[in-house]
Amino acid sequence: MKLMKTGVLSLMVLAMAACGNGEEDGEGNGEESGSGESVTLQLGHALSPGTPAADQIDAVAENVAERTDGRVELDIYPDSQLGSETEMLEQIQVGSMQAGAIMVGSMQTLDNRMAIEDLPYMWADIENAREAYRGEFGEELAGIMDEQGMTQIGYLEWGFRHITNNDRPIVEPEDLEGMNIRVAETALRVDAFEQVGALPTVMAFSEVYGALQQGALDAQENPLANIVAPRFYEVQDYLSLTGHFYNTVMVVAESDIWDDISEEDQQVIIEEFDEASEVVQNENDEMEGEYLAELEENGMEINDNVNTEAFREAMLPVYEEWEEDVFGEEMMDIYREASGWEE
Repeated sequence: MKLMKTGVLSLMVLAMAACGNGEEDGEGNGEESGSGESVTLQLGHALSPGTPAADQIDAVAENVAERTDGRVELDIYPDSQLGSETEMLEQIQVGSMQAGAIMVGSMQTLDNRMAIEDLPYMWADIENAREAYRGEFGEELAGIMDEQGMTQIGYLEWGFRHITNNDRPIVEPEDLEGMNIRVAETALRVDAFEQVGALPTVMAFSEVYGALQQGALDAQENPLANIVAPRFYEVQDYLSLTGHFYNTVMVVAESDIWDDISEEDQQVIIEEFDEASEVVQNENDEMEGEYLAELEENGMEINDNVNTEAFREAMLPVYEEWEEDVFGEEMMDIYREASGWEE
């Protein structure tokens, strides 16, 4: 009898152990949310607080935490708090940051093909640009970043860039000759401005206000939202609506971290960034007049008499050079089909 009891107890212990192992295996498979534990994505970006894109990133973080019941949280660090865009990309690659919202052109530090966004006067109009990122062109860029171990989870419009300076309104390409203008850390932007005789200076955005204030720079170029938010009207006299580059921010997550998130929660994050993308575009359209009015009220002279056709013609040589050396015909054909310039 005693022997039978001992045998029964042994079987019960084995059964309990088997159940325990099964639960641990289930957690390891991540059937519900990766490891079954909450995931926090530290997300950095260089956007100024108060701009539509920055505000929508904050809104996405709040909505994702609520919709996933806290399983996924986005810890947001705006305004280059974690370094320049190049530095943030490096941090994502080594895993010290899990996500970022980085301008597409800045990603050329990882793959030169991402510089394609910095071709001057790429799009016939803003709708061509927006549709391109929703289609094959956006998929092509996402595929390149996937090769770098980063998964694209959203696009946010940053908008057309315009030039501010302290010397004169910019009407013709010749007006930029000899002007020391700050550009972001992208080789194609440097090449484009050199085509019109400007002296492009690469500088982190966080340093631009001080450089303008001290006279180390004559000019800078940014979308309207990023001219208003840092109060560049305090250190610049003229705004010329050149619209020379169109920028988009790609939101990426480190791929291994992304794979730890359940498909259900991944879908929530993608849906939130898709909705945020539409909100940002609408707000950019609605606020353009408000931005211009605020700049004018604060003493900035606004020039909308820019010979953009002359600028595009002057900068076009970079297209052929970069297609031959970097982008290749296939990638450029994807762009050309979406550009709106060709019938």
